[in-house]
Amino acid sequence: MFRSVRVSSVLAVALLAAGLPGPGALRAAEEEILCRCHHGGLHDHAGRAAAAAATGEPAPRQYAPDRAVDMLHLKIDCTPDFARHSVRATTSLSFKPIARPLSTLRLDAVDLTVHSVRAEAAGAAVPVADVVVARDSITVRFAEPIPPGREATLTIDHSAEPRRGLYFRTPDMGYPAGDTHVWTQGESHEARHWFPCHDYPNEKCTTEMICHVPPAMTVLSNGRLVGEETDPATGLKAVRWLQDKPHVSYLVCLVAGPLVKLEGKHRDVPLAFWTQPSTAAVAANSFRDTPGIMAFFEEEIGVPYPWVKYDQVTIQDFVAGGMENTSLTTLTDQTLFSGETENIRTTRSLDAHEMAHQWFGDLVTCKDWSHLWLNEGFAT
Repeated sequence: MFRSVRVSSVLAVALLAAGLPGPGALRAAEEEILCRCHHGGLHDHAGRAAAAAATGEPAPRQYAPDRAVDMLHLKIDCTPDFARHSVRATTSLSFKPIARPLSTLRLDAVDLTVHSVRAEAAGAAVPVADVVVARDSITVRFAEPIPPGREATLTIDHSAEPRRGLYFRTPDMGYPAGDTHVWTQGESHEARHWFPCHDYPNEKCTTEMICHVPPAMTVLSNGRLVGEETDPATGLKAVRWLQDKPHVSYLVCLVAGPLVKLEGKHRDVPLAFWTQPSTAAVAANSFRDTPGIMAFFEEEIGVPYPWVKYDQVTIQDFVAGGMENTSLTTLTDQTLFSGETENIRTTRSLDAHEMAHQWFGDLVTCKDWSHLWLNEGFAT
């Protein structure tokens, strides 16, 4: 992601306002925030710190949560409601328990309404004893523990009116009627606001996205387009994408709306630049450097572009400059510029930054968010 504000700078200002001294206080505040931001982090960290203090050992640092399971595949089947700014979805997570029998599985999920939960393994139902839906999580308890290494699938029907993670741009919000679109933003902990998952970078799996939209809309997601079909009963078009190389939940992306496409190619890698109809006339300016940037990175890094395609799509009033979702970068519409202003505007650095992330951040991912500087450092 390309942002202009550094977290440490914000912390420094806050600490000065609070009258706290020096870099030691800054580091302490950073660690406290990191602990609070991660799954069970404050509780676990406090317990471990107390145990360490009792033995005289230094307190260990642990930011990413331990994994109880190895996530294998994440499938999201969703229908956005553009009038209500809500989404209804079925999320299926296939996994194998690690090391010990699994009695409960906790998933990150913020303000989701859960309609039903079911599980299966080897084609047979796995009885669910209890489901606890909290504000920030869904915890499923199985009637019998699932043995280590046994593949199982948990399916959750849910809905939400997300305040983060999934965003609408519609005429009732003041956007042009022809530019209606919905888009997602996962980094760093926003995926959990619209689908349940292990929402940390220390887990990768393959993903699948099925989205139901009006027939005139285009749906973009990670990986390759598998198919489209219209449901006669609803009149909606179901578009299916498959990302068959593992990646992290914060890189899962969905964009849907009336979009105009420009196409290109580097070797056998399809390149596309998508934008809203009202800005399509100037889209080519922001896309023209992409093939050359990819060629340069392949030669410089020594590793071919690692994904099946590379799409870029503009978002109106995006939260940042750009976001390097796997094979699908979302960009601020401020990246667009006319031919008359090309002598004072360039988007080459943004284009290059987000594409560099396709290697550093997407193919190779930091283990936890305390190492985010590695992602951003390589891209910059």
